[in-house]
Amino acid sequence: MSTAYAELHCLSNFSFQRGASSAQELCERAKRHGYEALAITDECTLAGIVRAWQAAKACELPLIVGSEMRIDNGPKIVLLVENLAGYQSLCQLITLARRRAAKGEYQVLREDFAHVPLDGLLALWVPDNTSDLAPGHWLRGVFGSERLWLAVQLHRGADDATRLLQLQALAGQLGLRAVACGDVHMHARGRRALQDTMTAIRYHTTVAEAGHRLFANGERHLRPLATLAELYPHALLDESVYIARRCTFHLGQLQYQYPRELVPEGRTASQWLRQLSEEGIHWRWPQGVTDSARQQVDKELQLIGELGYESYFLTVHDIVRFARERGILCQGRGSAANSVVCFVLGITELDPGRMNMLFERFISKERNEPPDIDVDFEHDRREEVLQYVFNRYGRRRAALTAVASSYRGAGAMRDVAKALGLPPTRSTPWPTVWAATVTACRR
Repeated sequence: MSTAYAELHCLSNFSFQRGASSAQELCERAKRHGYEALAITDECTLAGIVRAWQAAKACELPLIVGSEMRIDNGPKIVLLVENLAGYQSLCQLITLARRRAAKGEYQVLREDFAHVPLDGLLALWVPDNTSDLAPGHWLRGVFGSERLWLAVQLHRGADDATRLLQLQALAGQLGLRAVACGDVHMHARGRRALQDTMTAIRYHTTVAEAGHRLFANGERHLRPLATLAELYPHALLDESVYIARRCTFHLGQLQYQYPRELVPEGRTASQWLRQLSEEGIHWRWPQGVTDSARQQVDKELQLIGELGYESYFLTVHDIVRFARERGILCQGRGSAANSVVCFVLGITELDPGRMNMLFERFISKERNEPPDIDVDFEHDRREEVLQYVFNRYGRRRAALTAVASSYRGAGAMRDVAKALGLPPTRSTPWPTVWAATVTACRR
């Protein structure tokens, strides 16, 4: 009997100091093993899902979007996105959990599942105690038996056979289907040294003293299908493929929806952008616009309309207008300086026509990507601009972009040295630390 499997519970290195492999490494290994699909389920975050999507596309491997989370210090679940509605719901849950907790932490409450629509989300319950039915009863009441599974995760422990029977019995008592999962933390077994080191860093201890905080073995990697077939009944492996095939969402289905507040009633975005541009022409050239400048404005507006970016220009114009009305210094920079439309809207200050700049550096059909308009605001009054955006569009519809920090050489060696128990002194043999770091990162 041939074996088919989709990994539904997998952490990347965006689960900071937990996952020990990148999405690219995970996708490449899953493809090499012949997996049907791979879910990236970082802990209460979607920060790494774009890179995972790019890696999965490059490998031609179906990607499932998901997230692991623990609910109110109680049950642990893995949420998998089935469709666009499910992606929206997962984003809402993560946002609620992150906003109510301190930076770098999260708090998911049971009441969140009563307020957030759960259509399009599938759930895997990872039991902590096979004799406690209460979490399962609650989760079944939330998701129903058609969208909730009991996750069976076996890692060659001494009690695997007993645990499998207990989990299957628990699923039967609750009327749930069971499914095989790997609780993957690394793409290959050889990455365990790094995973142990990261665990020690996370708990502010050394590898030697981490004890039970470390995994008992290196089984939490993407294992070959033959190995999985030895551990799990085929029905549990087949169930993973069934779930994966239900999850049809991909990030290419997302489309940005611009605020309607930008356009007056009775006007389209294209009409309003044209009117603002005409007003800007008279402002920039009170003595009359040249034929070449007029032709360039018309050319740019036509291309902006064909690509559907009118609302993007209107959004930036609205923010810049506010800043100028308040006397807040601001100026667009970068490739936006190549656009006459940005110039007449007051976003930039250099006339591209006089500088012989090339509009196609800013936007073109061939690149098929939105333009990048960077605007600098004076540092001391930037907060006024941020508050304007929050107040105009509502805090539920406006957010700051996040920056994901990563280790640099010196910081990595310092933390690895601590985790390995090396003395934090200038006499520390850094070549030894560097060698240990490299060894820990090898496959």
